[in-house]
Amino acid sequence: MANSDFELFSRRLITFGLLDLLIIVLIFSTLSFTKNSIILGLSLGFGLFSVFYGIIVIIGFARRNHHYEIKLANFLSFVSGFFLMIGAIQVLIAILANDLILSLQGILLILLANSTRKRTFTLRHPTYISWYRQHANSAPVLGTNEVFATCPNCNSLLAVVPQLLTAKDKCPHCSGFLVIREEE
Repeated sequence: MANSDFELFSRRLITFGLLDLLIIVLIFSTLSFTKNSIILGLSLGFGLFSVFYGIIVIIGFARRNHHYEIKLANFLSFVSGFFLMIGAIQVLIAILANDLILSLQGILLILLANSTRKRTFTLRHPTYISWYRQHANSAPVLGTNEVFATCPNCNSLLAVVPQLLTAKDKCPHCSGFLVIREEE
């Protein structure tokens, strides 16, 4: 993925994260119609906490705060599990009640859980993490004469001084040579 692809992916993650929060609010609002006050209190408390935490994580991710890509990946994993659980429960209830609409809603929630889970793989990919941290507000400042470079073998992001780079220098991550040798 190029940098513009990562930027587009990040913007879409923010949008989908907000939409996931809206779906969570809708799910918890339907749970609030129960007459049992204990279940009502627990569902509203858990729902409000989830939405509040999700908003904080999405805002931190949008501002490119340090390590918020991992926090968003963890939050999306939680949301994916939540959607999967609610979707499976709805499908089971729909089968027992012979309700087509509820079964479609449950299947859509299961598909949404799968889609949300797939987005976490990209968030946890080392190339994306390097790109995100390179553009983060809290990225370390480069030293004198240092530039960002990538290892030609593993694509790790490194800070190097080009004038001091020799053919014998190796990557600290993969131990591959940083300077590509041309055959003579």
